[in-house]
Order: sequence, then structure tokens, then C-alpha cells
Amino acid sequence: MIETISNGLLPVAFVIVLGWLSGRLGLLQHADARVLATVVVRFALPLALFEGAVKTSPDKLNNVGLALTLTFGLMGTYLIALLVGRFVFRHNLKTATMQALVCAYPDMAYFGAPILAAMFGPEGFLAVLIGNLITSLFMLPLTIVLTRLSGQSAESASVTGRAGGGRLVAAGAPLEATRNNMSAVLIRSLIGAVMNPIVWVPLSGAILSFCHISLPGPVFASIDMIGKAAGGASLFALGLMLYGEAFRINKNVLANLGLKNFLQPALMLLACIFFGVKGSSAHQAIITGAVPTATAAAMFALKNNAYTADATATILASTLLGIVTTGALIAVLS
Repeated sequence: MIETISNGLLPVAFVIVLGWLSGRLGLLQHADARVLATVVVRFALPLALFEGAVKTSPDKLNNVGLALTLTFGLMGTYLIALLVGRFVFRHNLKTATMQALVCAYPDMAYFGAPILAAMFGPEGFLAVLIGNLITSLFMLPLTIVLTRLSGQSAESASVTGRAGGGRLVAAGAPLEATRNNMSAVLIRSLIGAVMNPIVWVPLSGAILSFCHISLPGPVFASIDMIGKAAGGASLFALGLMLYGEAFRINKNVLANLGLKNFLQPALMLLACIFFGVKGSSAHQAIITGAVPTATAAAMFALKNNAYTADATATILASTLLGIVTTGALIAVLS
């Protein structure tokens, strides 16, 4: 058991610390993490997922139960966190949406993939592959739509307030324009998600697997060379991203930790029982739910100028706590 935990978590913690030290010693700048992140998200991780999909048999890829479990765990946490942010903390829609993303978006690329690969081999990338499809096709487009809807609501309220003292404003036209705008935003978001390499490249590998098409050895060797860089580079970038971030704890951060590090794996476990998912697939789903919040959530918050401080603090605290909780889960599941 100790060996299993060490093999899964010690390399993860070691490389994160190396990334943090590179920033602490001034060898790299905080902004350099974006370069590493681009290499991982645009090249290394998609090709690693592609290789995992190609090498996984079609019967394992056709895992409806795992897909339903991950969808329930990811989107269930998102909706619960959205309601908590809106009605418990009384945030506006944009801020509550950012809180939901922070609580529900696991760091599958940087934190989860290396652990799952160490525990399950190439098959471990299956949960990362399906999880990335769910976040790319459902969670992120929904986040974009809700933040745009929040902006539209604020703008409509402002226009109505200005017009109220002078003339009557027709409600139908602005409502119709808002609906059309939301539809356009949703379509653009879905197209953008499908065109993202982390979606279409692994899907291509899955299609090849279903078609029983095998690639030549030199092609596999080429893909494997860059794919192996995904785990180390992503964790190093995570450590560098975390350097200099302020550690703070408040009610929002504590609630986020409870939702992300504890509720999400619990929902995964509940879904595994309900959908009859067992064995390796169940273990992958539960561990995926236990990994910390993705750094991309803080980038969304920064871009939308909402919930930035609490998002960054949650990522830092969730990563530190995630090492402990993931280790405990590995011990239990092994």
C-alpha cells in the first residue's frame, strides 16, 4: 500500500516542488508557466491522450457507465456549487458561475493524468479523455453562456433604469436579442471546444481504435516521445504557477474545498454505485473527482474579472489538500 501511494504521489509532489523552486530561486518567471502550459495543453497532453486511446481496446473505450459517472460527478458538483454561490453566499450570477467552475473543474491535465497513468498505465488516460470531453463540451460552454447572460442582464437593467424616467421600453425586443445572442455564444463555444486539440486529437485516436487501425511503430515512437513530456511538464508548470500566490482562508475557500475535494469524489462514488461501474473504471472516476481544482479556473476568473482572489486561493489550498486526500483514496482503493 505504501509503495502504491509513493509511486502515485511522490513523483507528483516532487515535480510540483521543483516548479515552485524554479520560481523561488529566480530561474524562471511566473509568466513562463504559460509557455509550459501551452506546450502541455496544445501538444503533449493531446498526443498522450491520443496514444492512450489508440492503445485502449474498443470495448474499454465504449464505457458508457464511466462516461455517465464522470458527467454526474463533474456537472453535479458544478450545479450544486452554482446554487451555493448564488443563494448561500449571495453572489451575482457571474461570480457564482466562477465559483462553480472553481469547485467542479478538476486538474485532470496537470495533476490527474500523471497519477492515473502511474496507477493504471495507458488505460488510466481514459478517465482524462472522457473528463476533458465533458468539461470542454458542457462545463466550459455553460460557464461562458452564464457569464455572458450575467453581462446581458446587467446591461438590460442599466438600459431599463435609464429609460424608465423618460419613455416606455419594449421588453420583447431586448429579450429576443438576448436569446439570439446566447444561442450564438453557445454555438461558438461548442465549435471552439470541438476544434481544441485536447478534444479532437484524442477523439481521432478513439476512432482509430474502434476501426481497429494500428499505426506504424515509428509513428508510435514519435508520439510517445512528446506524450511522455505531458506529465512532468504539466506538474512543473503547476508548481511555477503556484509560486507567489497568496495563501488565504475564508468562508468561500473553505466551502470550495469541501465541494471540490470531498463532495465531488463522493458524487463519483454515488454515481458508480447507481450506474454499476466497478473495478478500474470506478477507481479512475473517484480519483478524478479527488484531484485539485484546475489552474484554468483561475484564468477564467481573471479573464472575467470576477472571484479572482478566492479562485487563486482555492487552487493553492486544494492542491495542498489534494495531495493528502488523493493519497488516502489510493490507499483505500488499492
